Amino acid sequence: MAQQHRDSGSKSLLVLGVIWLLGAISDRLWFALDRSVPAWDQADYLTSSLKYLQALQHPQWLSGEWWTNFWLLSTKIPPLAYILTVPFLQVFGTGADRATLVHLLFSAILLASVYSLGVQLFNRQVGLWAAAICVLLPGLYRFRLQFLLDYPLTAAITFAFYCLTMWKASEGRRKKEEGRRKKEEGRRKRNQGREIKEDCPHSPDLPLSPSPNLPLSPSPNLPLSPSPNLPLSPSPTLPLSPSPNLPLSPSPTLPLSPSSFFWAIAFGISLGLSILVKHTTVLFLFTPIVWLAVGAVRQKAWGRLGQLTGALLLSAAVFGPWAKTNWLLILTGGKRATLDSAIAEGDPGINTIDAWIYYGQHLPEHISWPLLLIPLVGLILYWRRRQDSSSIFYLNSCRWLAVFWVGAYLINSLNINKDDRYVIPYLPVLSIFLAYCLTLWPSRWGRQIRWGTIGLAILAMLFHILPLGGALGNSLVQIISPGNSNYPYLGKEWPHREVIAEIIDREPYLQSTLGVLPSTPEINQHNLNFYGALANFQVYGRQVGTNLKQVPQDVRSLSWFVTKTGPQGSIRERIKKAQNAAVTAIENGDKFQLEKTWILPDYTNLNLYRKREQPVEVQPLNEGRSQVQLDRVTVAAKAVPGVALPVTYTWSGSWQQLQSGLVLVTWQNQQSGNIPPGQTFRILHDRAIAQATLHPGMLEADKFAVGFRVVDRTAMLPPANIAPGTYNLQATYLNRKTGETYPINVPAVSVKIEAEPLDMRSQAEPGNEDNTDKPELDLVTQLRAMATNLPKGLPGLEPVFEQIGRINQYDPIQDYTVQAEQTLEYRLKQEPNNLELAYALAFSRVLQQNVKSAIAALEKVTQLDSQNPYAYAYLAFVQLYGWHPKAAQTALKPALALNSNLPEIRILNGVAALMQGNLIQAWQDLQYLKKLKI
Repeated sequence: MAQQHRDSGSKSLLVLGVIWLLGAISDRLWFALDRSVPAWDQADYLTSSLKYLQALQHPQWLSGEWWTNFWLLSTKIPPLAYILTVPFLQVFGTGADRATLVHLLFSAILLASVYSLGVQLFNRQVGLWAAAICVLLPGLYRFRLQFLLDYPLTAAITFAFYCLTMWKASEGRRKKEEGRRKKEEGRRKRNQGREIKEDCPHSPDLPLSPSPNLPLSPSPNLPLSPSPNLPLSPSPTLPLSPSPNLPLSPSPTLPLSPSSFFWAIAFGISLGLSILVKHTTVLFLFTPIVWLAVGAVRQKAWGRLGQLTGALLLSAAVFGPWAKTNWLLILTGGKRATLDSAIAEGDPGINTIDAWIYYGQHLPEHISWPLLLIPLVGLILYWRRRQDSSSIFYLNSCRWLAVFWVGAYLINSLNINKDDRYVIPYLPVLSIFLAYCLTLWPSRWGRQIRWGTIGLAILAMLFHILPLGGALGNSLVQIISPGNSNYPYLGKEWPHREVIAEIIDREPYLQSTLGVLPSTPEINQHNLNFYGALANFQVYGRQVGTNLKQVPQDVRSLSWFVTKTGPQGSIRERIKKAQNAAVTAIENGDKFQLEKTWILPDYTNLNLYRKREQPVEVQPLNEGRSQVQLDRVTVAAKAVPGVALPVTYTWSGSWQQLQSGLVLVTWQNQQSGNIPPGQTFRILHDRAIAQATLHPGMLEADKFAVGFRVVDRTAMLPPANIAPGTYNLQATYLNRKTGETYPINVPAVSVKIEAEPLDMRSQAEPGNEDNTDKPELDLVTQLRAMATNLPKGLPGLEPVFEQIGRINQYDPIQDYTVQAEQTLEYRLKQEPNNLELAYALAFSRVLQQNVKSAIAALEKVTQLDSQNPYAYAYLAFVQLYGWHPKAAQTALKPALALNSNLPEIRILNGVAALMQGNLIQAWQDLQYLKKLKI
């Protein structure tokens, strides 16, 4: 019998492998035919996978800084799916289709989990039919053919639910085993009672007086008098004494079995990994976890409750490092992804019936009519004949599946942001129930019904993913399986690779940022960015032209743009005016020239524009260079305070020195000793050579043996309080990799600052709509200009927040923050008491989310600006961000002493108290939220 059981299990696993293989063949056939480009989210996720591929080329497993940067590669979306894609990219090469090979792994996990759940809750037959249904569900195969997180999430949640189910079942098995042991022990005790009765019967022939054949003292084995623990005549129905190891009935206080510990650990790890795929895991597993926790409390099964709590803590240890690093961006990004998206897409409010029936209405699209109705008919027929049937209805198993599915349905309905793909993780559990219902059909035609149902589902899938039936076939398949078909694109290729190649061909030594104005599924910032990442991350795509006030800066800051004729895609009404203004400035202005045009498959035109005068030009030289030289400086002879001043630097040197070079440029007043108080005597223009855009591209190493000349066109900002006079140039080279420094010989050049400042706004702030002719400041200068607002608290932060998102678009890797940090560190070593530089350094580190170094910088700020409560508030905020509430509360004590009524200070103090469990203090301080004006 055991051998037969093993053979049956092996055959089932073989069938399961065939199911997986057939699904894999159909998927890879679809990808082999498809010539489409990834849309918005798909391209974004593909790019993230390439980032992790790049990061894992040279891992530093024991470096805390490396791990922090590793988690920061994906700040809002958990990265496990990207990380698991890396081996497939490493083995099979980069590309959208090759990245989807990871879905073969997720399919294996999903099918194995579904099969195992079916076996555990029902039987092998149900497990195999459920696995087959999973392959054929429209709600799953549509997203199996796209590089999205929803299908990996489905596999991860199903596996976690399987582990939770096994942990739940381990208690049932333990109770059964204890029940069997109890019965065996009772049977043994009854047998002992019979033996005692036979050996020592109560008889009148037994002498009651001392006898030479009987001991005078009572025998330890035969009591002479009645005992409260032993009846005079042993009863065959009662044990002689209770067993110390066996309760009379199963009890929650029984020792926990080793298997329950194993499955608790497995569930904790799988739950943590599932959250690392996507944090919406909690929407699906919340209800089963609470259900089991409440059951453990009701049964007073404290050991089981402890196991469940330990599993949850273990899951937190798994996803905690990523969440701890990015928790603030997770919260802010979650608000944008739910509330903002729901409002923009017009999703029904949760106070309407439409919100609660939304996913129910889409069940036929997720499942198809045959897979939904035929199993339910089988269930109905079973209930009608169940009194005369020998079949077993697995009520407890169905109840457990209902706990998962109903809870997931209700919680996802409560989420105001609705989309079909958000709920596909509950489909595998539904497939198990449907498979069980299929097996309830009467045996004489049940086999034909099951195979006929699967056959219809296979035909529906083929007609949905392959253009086999034409218009008639499409109409017919919509009857049995409603929903959008997902055919492979067989037409002309889109020109994304050609666009990227054209940019690299024109600027082979530079990293470029491409401004993308249209936003269609085929032409958008994400997929152009993805194809740029495939080219060794030499071109980045970014959506600009979305804010009318910032259009002039967008046009000034970028050298490349693409525009499109015809429909512009998902451009919302509020940004259409800005996009039109950007298109007009590029196509009709005199700053850009049309580089190339492509006719797209939809018969519209894609236009690539390039700035006529490039901000950075790179030219190879015939001879080598040992050190960086400043060959020429072109600047206006006169300038006024507070107005951007165009300047062009021409550098030359070796490729390594130029690419790693930071330059500390100072325009110094010749009469600095006679400057009155309150005025500054210099202009700082520190930054990277070529604005850190030098990129080796695909060129061979011998191409970089010669020297290079870099023409760097930018603008500097004379401070508003600068003293009039003549300013001469000084420059120092700083190697950002080695720390090497040396003075740079500079040409004779000077700038005269006029005494009459103009009443004009700095270029660090948004300009007017007609100021596209004004020069744009480099990003490091803009960062230092924004940092001057920090001592003002919240009023000063509002314009800073407006600008950070804008300039981050121009520098996709935010290298300007690193440039600022390294140059400011050097400056502060020379001037340790310069408060303006200290604030700027702290700001640059906060933007990098480098908690430890930001805290050190802000501690320096509090020393230099000790009478400003906002300085302590910034320090406390970063301490809270790093989960140091006690240190934050300590940092806030001087601020409370300076001004205890500032809402910002009291709110931060309340958060610190809340994180330490001081609820009364937290409640008192958080009342100041009402006074906060944001």
